[in-house]
Order: sequence, then C-alpha cells, then structure tokens
Amino acid sequence: MEEFSRPTQPDWYKDAVIYQVHVRTFFDGNDDGIGDFVGLVRKLDYLQALGINTIWILPFYPSPLRDDGYDIAHYQGVHPAYGTLRDVRRFLREAHARGLRVITELVMNHTSDQHPWFQAARHAPPGSPARDFYVWSDTNRKYEDTRVIFTDTETSNWTWDPAAGAFYWHRFFHHQPDLNFENPRVIRAMLRAMRFWLDLGVDAFRLDAIPYLIEREGTSCESLPETHAIIRQVRKFMDAEYPGRVLLAEANQWPSDVSAYFGSGDECHMAFHFPLMPRLYMGIEREDREPIVEILRQTPDIPASCQWALFLRNHDELTLEMVTPEEREYMYGAFAEDPRMRINVGIRRRLAPLLDGDRRRVELLTVLLLSLPGTPVVYYGDEIGMGDNIYLSDRHGVRTPMQWTGDRNGGFSRADPQRLCAPPVMDPVFGFQAVNVEAQERSPASLLNWTRRMIAMRQAHPTFGRGAIEFVETGNRKVLAFLRTHQDDTVLVVANLSAHVQAAQVQTRHDRVHVEMLGSTRMPPLERGGLGLTLAPYGWYWLHVLDANDPRVQGEAVADQRRHAMPDLLVSERWDTLFDGPGRAILERRYLRPYLERQSWYRAPGASVRSVRIASHALARGGADPIVLAAVDVESDVDTYRYGLVLTFTSGLRGEEILERHPDRVLARIAGARRGTLHEVIEADAARVLMRMLTDGTRLAGRDGIFDAASQGPAVLADHEPYTLMPTTLGQTVITCGAAAELKIRRRLLPGRSHEQLLLGALAHNLDVELPMAYANLDLLTPDNRRWPFVLLRSQVPFTDDGWDRSRQLAQRWIAEPRTMADRPDPFAWLREGRDAPRLDSEPLHEVEAMARVMGRRVAATHMAIVATGAANAAQDAAGSDTFPSKDRELADAALAALSDLPDQVRSRWATLIDSPAGRRILASRQVLGALARWRWSDGEPAPVDPDDSTPGTRGTSDYGERDIAALAADLAYAALTALQQAGHRDPQDPAARAWWSIATWALVRGWQEELAAAGTSTGSVSDLIEGLRVGLLWRLLVDAVSAGEDRRHQAQAVLQDLAARPVGDR
Repeated sequence: MEEFSRPTQPDWYKDAVIYQVHVRTFFDGNDDGIGDFVGLVRKLDYLQALGINTIWILPFYPSPLRDDGYDIAHYQGVHPAYGTLRDVRRFLREAHARGLRVITELVMNHTSDQHPWFQAARHAPPGSPARDFYVWSDTNRKYEDTRVIFTDTETSNWTWDPAAGAFYWHRFFHHQPDLNFENPRVIRAMLRAMRFWLDLGVDAFRLDAIPYLIEREGTSCESLPETHAIIRQVRKFMDAEYPGRVLLAEANQWPSDVSAYFGSGDECHMAFHFPLMPRLYMGIEREDREPIVEILRQTPDIPASCQWALFLRNHDELTLEMVTPEEREYMYGAFAEDPRMRINVGIRRRLAPLLDGDRRRVELLTVLLLSLPGTPVVYYGDEIGMGDNIYLSDRHGVRTPMQWTGDRNGGFSRADPQRLCAPPVMDPVFGFQAVNVEAQERSPASLLNWTRRMIAMRQAHPTFGRGAIEFVETGNRKVLAFLRTHQDDTVLVVANLSAHVQAAQVQTRHDRVHVEMLGSTRMPPLERGGLGLTLAPYGWYWLHVLDANDPRVQGEAVADQRRHAMPDLLVSERWDTLFDGPGRAILERRYLRPYLERQSWYRAPGASVRSVRIASHALARGGADPIVLAAVDVESDVDTYRYGLVLTFTSGLRGEEILERHPDRVLARIAGARRGTLHEVIEADAARVLMRMLTDGTRLAGRDGIFDAASQGPAVLADHEPYTLMPTTLGQTVITCGAAAELKIRRRLLPGRSHEQLLLGALAHNLDVELPMAYANLDLLTPDNRRWPFVLLRSQVPFTDDGWDRSRQLAQRWIAEPRTMADRPDPFAWLREGRDAPRLDSEPLHEVEAMARVMGRRVAATHMAIVATGAANAAQDAAGSDTFPSKDRELADAALAALSDLPDQVRSRWATLIDSPAGRRILASRQVLGALARWRWSDGEPAPVDPDDSTPGTRGTSDYGERDIAALAADLAYAALTALQQAGHRDPQDPAARAWWSIATWALVRGWQEELAAAGTSTGSVSDLIEGLRVGLLWRLLVDAVSAGEDRRHQAQAVLQDLAARPVGDR
C-alpha cells in the first residue's frame, strides 16, 4: 500500500507566481454590482488554470472606502459589500484545496479616521493610553524634513482635529492617521490582528507602507532603525507561532535601502523591487538595455532565504519616485502625454495601454518579468491585455471590473449597469466586447493562452525563481542577454528591446549546447566563443545551456531514453482542454486503448475492437489540478462495454516520480507548455476532490451526462486521511480513506441502479459476517435517462488478506514442495464419479482445500440468502428497463473464432459444449460475488464482502451460484500459473500446478454442494452440473484470452493450451 503525501517547502515564495486581484472588481457573486468573495471562489478554477500558485488580494476589511480599502476601520472583519467571515473562510479553504496560497494586506502604518481606535483617541485626554494609539502634536512644525507623498491632494503631513484640539500625523491622506508604534499597546494590537488572520489560514502579509512606522525629528521619518526593530519583532512572532508564513515589504525606495528590510534574514522574506519596474519601460522605449542592467547591478546581494518581488503594473500608479527628474520627464512624455494619465509622482495606466496595445511589447516585458531574479506578480486583467479608464478619479482608472465575456457588464455582474461599483472599460480597442476571457480561451494564439504557457514553462524551471544572474555581452546595446544559474541548471535569456530586427553575438561557453526551451530546438553551434542570433522586433529566446552529452540535447529522442518509454501527447493549452478540443481524437485513438489493455480489470467486448471513445466526461475542480470523470466506450463487433476512469495531471518531476512508481496507471506523458503525466487518481488532491463531491452531494454537469452524487448514510465523512491506494487485481480501484471509509471506483459500468447494497442487505440477514455500509454514491446520468453507478463511498471492513493473495501464496508453497499424483488430476471426473480427491501429505494443499471448501459453502449460503430475501427480484425491479439479455454466447463464439492456433477438433468440441443446454443455461446467468480478490479474510475465514457489480447477464436467476463457482475455478487456475511464474518455472503445463488447481477446484465445488444439500436444495443431475461448470470455466478463459489486459490474456491462453492438451471433465 502507498500513502498519499505532498511535501511542504518553507521557501515556497521563491517558486511562486503571484496574481494580484481586487475582490471589489473581480467577479460579482450575488449580482449587487460589487465583486465579492463568493464571486472570487467561483473564479478560482480560472486562476488555477492560469498557472499561478499565489493570490494577493487587496484590502477587504470594513472601511469607508475613501482610499479603496486602505483606510481600514476594523482589522478583524470583512466589508459587508464583499461578504462575511464565513465567505473568507470558504475562499481560503477552496484556494488551499487547489494548491493556491493567499497573501492579504496588512496596513500597519495607518487606519481610517473612522476606526474605533482613532475615534477613542481624539476624545481621550492627552497622555492617556487611548490617545497614545496615534501621533499627536500641538504644532504642525514637527518633522519638517519629511516629504509629502501625495502632492496632488495633500499640502502637509499634519491635520488639525478640533475634537482633540491637536494635530495628528499622516503620511498619506488626511483621513488616514498614522498609528504610534512607539506605544507597545499598538504593537500588541497589531499582532492580535495578524494572529486572527493567520489562524484562518492566510499564508502571507503584504506590509503596506512599512518604512513609515516611526517618526524622529531631524530625519526623513523613513526606514529608521526603530522601524526595523518592530519588523524583527513581527518576524520573530511569525517564525515562532506560524512557521512557513511570509512577510512581503512594500518599500518604494532604492535597492540599497530596500535591502535593509531583509535584515539578516530576520525581517521580511520578500520586498518589491520598485526601481526596476520603470526602467523596464524605459529600456523598451529607448531600445537600450542600459537602464535595466544598471539598476540590477546596483541591487545588492540579499540573504539566501530572501527574495525580490517583481511587477510590471499593480493597483497603484506606475511610480516614478525612484527615477531622476530627467528620467521622469522622459517617462511622462513617452507614456503619459495626457495629464489625466498622471497622478502624484506616477502614471495611472495599465500594461497594455502603456504599450499602445502592441502585443509584441507586452509579451517581451512579460518574458522579462518571468525571467529576471525574483518572484513575478501579475496584475489582474493583464493576462488578457485589459485597458484602463483615465476619466475615473484617483487610481480607480486601473481598477475597473474584470472583463470575463462580451456580454452585459463584461460578464463581471448581472446587476444593472448603473449599480456597478465601477464602469467596465467600453472603448473599441480595450473594451470588454473586444478584450475578454471567454473569447481568448477559445483562441490558442490569444494573449491569455500564451501567458498560461509562459507561466507553465517558468514553473517547470526553478532556476527562474532561485537562480543567480550574470549579464552576457551581445555586441549590441539593443539586445539584453543574461544567464540564470541554479545548481547545475543554466538558462540563457536573450531579448531584443528594439522595434527592428537585431543581430547579436552572445558571448558564452565553448563547450555548451543551447536548446530553445519552448520547442526543444537545438541552436547552431558556437562560433569564436559566441552564439550568433538574429532576433525579430521585440523577439526573445529562452535557451537551455546544456553539456553536449546531456540527453536533453537530443530533443524528441529523450522520450525513448527514459526508463518508461511512452509517447508524448503535445498539449498547447491547459491539459484538461484535451477532452473538448482537437486533442480528444488523438487521446482516444493513440492512448486510451493501449492504456486499457494494460489494466488487469479490462476486458474488451470481443476479439476485434472497432473504436474507443470518451462517451461522457466532466471536470471536477477543487485540487491543485482538475480531475476528469470519464466514461469510455469500447466497441466491438459483438458488444459495447463502458468503463469508468478518474484522471488527473501532475507536472514536472513529481509527474515523472508517479510514472516511475505507477507506470500502469499513467495514460500519457504531456508535453508542450506544461509537462507532466496524465494519470488515474493516485494523488491526495484528487482523492479529496472525489471525497468532497460525495460528501457534499455535488451534481456536476458534463459533456453528454451529469455526474450525480448522493448521500446514502451517516454523514461521518469530513476529510478522512491519509488516502491509501490499495494494490489489487479487482475490477475496480479502491482507495482507503483513513481507517473508516474507502472509495470504490467501478471499472466496468452497467446501467441501472446498483444492486450491491441489496445483495449486502441479504447477506446481513443470513450470514454472520461484518459487511460494509454505503455512505454515498456517484452515478453518471446520461441523456437517455440511464443511470450508471460509478463511485461508491462506504465503510471499511477490517480484513487480513484477500482470496487472490491467499491462493497465490498457498500455490507457491505447494510448488516449492510438489508431490506427484498416481493418476491424471481431473476435479470434474472426481465429482462425476462421486469420489474424493487424492489425499497428499502437504500442508499448503490441505490449507487450500479447507479454504476452497469454505468459499464454496459461502457461495451457496449467499445465493440461498439472496433467493430467500427476494433481493434478486428487487435488483431486477431496481434495474427496470435496463435489464438486458447476456451476450456471453456471442463473446464465446467470437473468442473461439479469434483463437486461430486452436486445433479444429478442440474448437469443435468446445463449441459443442458451449451450445449444450447446460451451456446456454449458465451463460444466461451472471456472476454476483466477484473474483478471488473480492473475497476478504476476517476472523480467519473468507467472506464475499465485495459483490461484483460489473458482470452482465439475466438478473434474478436462482441458480445458487453456479456462475460464481466457475469464475472462482478460473481464478484458481490463474493463481496457480502466477505462482509458477514467480517461482521461475517456464512451463505453464507443469503437473504440480495442475494438481494444485484440481484439488482446490474439487474442494470449492464439494463445499458448495454440501451447503446446498444441507439446506435441502437440489442442483439437478451431477452430469448437468459438471457440464455447466465446465462451460462457465471455459467461457471465462476464452474471453480473457482475447479481451483481457496483456498479462491476464497470456495467462488465459496458457491455461487453454493446457486444457486443449489435457481436457478435464470429458467422459
């Protein structure tokens, strides 16, 4: 058994891609015109599909909203327009379930003037604890060396309060008084607020306006030593009580000053690199790499545990505080000719309008954002090229509603347009009719899908987040080149900052090969120590720098050199689009059938398969990646079988690890923008999604069907962990959920309500064994009004062994010490003649005889219980119109025709046997109790606690289990053959294996007969009984020999060859 696990990483922020979102303008979940947490939860799947792994949300606390929430009126609440604390808890839970971390704002420096702390302070006497929560003065002449930040609206950092009879200090708007961090009560209050949100599950805080906490006369009142002492105190609290949580500093200063906020690795984990951002625009506008190179060369080294945060745009203006006056005027002239585009000391425009909507320039800056040292931050809407509205006041022009569709309000809200918190962009170039998520998701070449691919590529290469940088000479100032190196991995980034074609001679190492990362294309060899490149306007390269003998140099040949050879399935977008896009046909044709044929539970509906297609599917979201519930139809000349699959995707090295450990459960390698493996449920995230669907009673609409979950029992199923995959040969997948429950994913799907619980009900009244109890089930409802049982959630029954393992182990012990029999072993001859099997002095033989005898009795007792309680008839009624005649006869005929190696006389003899009255009778019945692996040992005895829900046939027959006995006899033959193979014997006709099987089969039938006789139940003539059992055994072997998975198919063919050479049961 293998337990699910997902490792944690304390420096997760180094591999993060952050998405900044404004709850107010992202998506309206209750149609009141204002975005909220309900809406944000609904869009988490979109964010997950984008490839980001961290969400930064702007302030959502109670506030008068005079500064869009940065004027906080209560630190431990939620603004009612955005929802409730319950909504926030759900958002955090759903985000974490998808592998997304959450950063919130911690505005430590100031509050709203409506905060109860300030209202109490202004009415409290001077020197009182309440008054000392803020900074007061009798004069506005203190701290005159301190600059005014918001020069457009504020003339001073002091404002007179008539109620207090004093001036209060504020570094920002006059309605945002600064807290007094020299008061220990303030620090304790702030730590209480932090603890509140950390306990709810917040992963990180962005420390807004952190340089301004402390004031000192004769200084700029910025970044004072006392401020750093407070940050160290906060960090110490976080590390002690909430390890793994992160502090992100907002300090708009020069790199040498900002680096102080890292301390010695004991202050903030991250800090924004403000000066780099305007220089990226300057470099692309001037067509000169120098502004970018120079600011990064001025950036000091930081502690190994720390990280810069990079951005192109955010919710504020494009700040120009960290440029020279000449550079500021240049930036205004280039990017903000209209005065309405300017605010404070910056430009209030979004990324795409700043670059005149030039897709090439947007892509180039995004590439640099993802390539340069640090963690990238993507501002909401920039992934689709959203525009802005410079006619709105303040910074609201870059905080307009997210553009989801071309419908009313851009899909942001169903409210009347006049009720919206802000008007959506409606101009002809950037308006929601032209730029929206829905349209771009349909176009593989859209900016949205390009951004997804780029984020996925960055996520696949930790070097971008963790590597050192080294600038490389190109011989052309218009071409920027640098190396990113982490451990033994090196990436070369080359970018043309010019609007024209440029040539570059990139100076790099002689003994290295360069492979383009998106297309795995090997670049031309080096010449005179340089890599000669020609770059298109605003063109760029990401090049893997590899040793000549590195297997990745060979590109597509790599797949053949990997341990598990498997063709790559190229996906240009998200992997889950495979099931609706053009890749679906490729998936069905090239991957699904080989995958099914590798499974021990698979049997084709005939010898000649015509097609394999996905008949119905739906995406269930809630984990790191969606899971796909799929019903797959396999069609042959004889019949069509439907199988159930639950698929998901794992990227990068983790995907290769899954392929290494579970090669038979991997459907395909995924290549392209995001690499990994497409596989069945193995990871804990996918198991949690299934569990949540079942416990919540989810109804999931999909393509050509609805997956409907319903609870059938006690709601005791919160989130049982660990999830453990059971290694089994069952015709199903079983995942145990802690110690109490198990998920049972059915493989062969049959229409009609499951009769399993009806059968277990009958057993509960007639057999003294512990049986599982159903908690919930998940069925597929198809457009033809059929119900296909798919997944069952039920209680676990403690057991020590299963029938397959027990039988195989006993066979191995017998083969290790074989005895020969005087006559040819034939269980059916012994039964027809009414004599016992030969007695041999062998402990494993005695054990298997006793085991098989008990199993035979249990088969008989179970079928008598079914008949007595009328469960079979109830099953018939529950199935309703889904009852259908067996096609087992046609399958047997097709198998005989397909086995061309059979001698004609053998084929004729078997065909006659199948066509006999006994053959027709048994092939009209169905297997109920399942194969050996479905029998569980409890209290030292086997019990049929896992009925077979996947074998078609006439329902309600009262044959007392003849078909079950025949199927168990076939399984005993497979167990004997498996034991031979594991012992290193090559001859499948080894007489020791035949002897073991014969005695076990004789004991199985004899126990069944004895139990029926004791109850006064007749099985008819012995001769007719033997003929029926022979047909049941033969049918199982024939069908497996042409239709089963590869291993079982070879075993069945070997047993048939043995039976052809040495028949059993013939007169």
